[in-house]
Amino acid sequence: MADISVGEKVYLVQGTEQDFRIDGRSRKQYRPLEFEPNIIAQADGSARLHLGATDVLVGVKVELGAPDSSTPSQGHLQVSVECSSCASPEFKGRGGEDWGIELAQALEASLVGSPAAGAGLDLKALCLVPGKTCWIVYVDALVLNDGGNVLDALSIASRAALGLTRVYKVEVSMNDEDEPEIELTGERVGSPLDISNVPVIVSVSQVGNQSVVDLCAEEEPCAGASLRVAVNSQARIVGITKAGSSGLDPALLQVGAEAQDACFGPDILWRCSAYLLLPAGVP
Repeated sequence: MADISVGEKVYLVQGTEQDFRIDGRSRKQYRPLEFEPNIIAQADGSARLHLGATDVLVGVKVELGAPDSSTPSQGHLQVSVECSSCASPEFKGRGGEDWGIELAQALEASLVGSPAAGAGLDLKALCLVPGKTCWIVYVDALVLNDGGNVLDALSIASRAALGLTRVYKVEVSMNDEDEPEIELTGERVGSPLDISNVPVIVSVSQVGNQSVVDLCAEEEPCAGASLRVAVNSQARIVGITKAGSSGLDPALLQVGAEAQDACFGPDILWRCSAYLLLPAGVP
């Protein structure tokens, strides 16, 4: 978030009211998405995303482990987000650590979601031997530059990195004592992760009396509150949370949710899936 003066805020809000933003976009226009695939050699899958000036990097590591006793038939997913101190002046000291924890919690909630509702990874599909062995998925993200709308960028990059993930083939056999044994072959195969139901987060913010998507860093101080909406490939809203201290006009809330459901989420998923050469589930 940029530090701007009162006069600059007035200028930005007035431009938004006239549907002409500081970078020439309309209120309902995203910045271009630019992907870089598999740039972390040690990761099982990775993606770097440029969303305007926002720059994020996500790596995925998949390892064998034991399931929790409370969920013996499910795998795990763990998300961590680190904010580089060079990404924003606000990330120096504890600021970046606290923001990283908040981003990680929001991102993990969207990635796990509820498969029954058509949202998130199916953790049951990550279980190899119930109560004994499962896949543990680590999603580690780094915010390299905060040019605004970091959570959306992390969500999109995480879905791309999960879609690019490749792991070694696993064979399960029974030993002489009728106990399962896990053997990793030297052959890398497709990902065990089905990302078809993994949504992306689309944030819509209230700037003045208007709903605006994909705020840049200079616009973020002008927003009183934001809606974070998780949209899947079937154009369904599968999660929604509010951020910010101000209230939202109910009319703007409805307009924002409908706009994301009908356009932004599916469009972003289509572009992400086209990049991955995977079926998007949308026209």
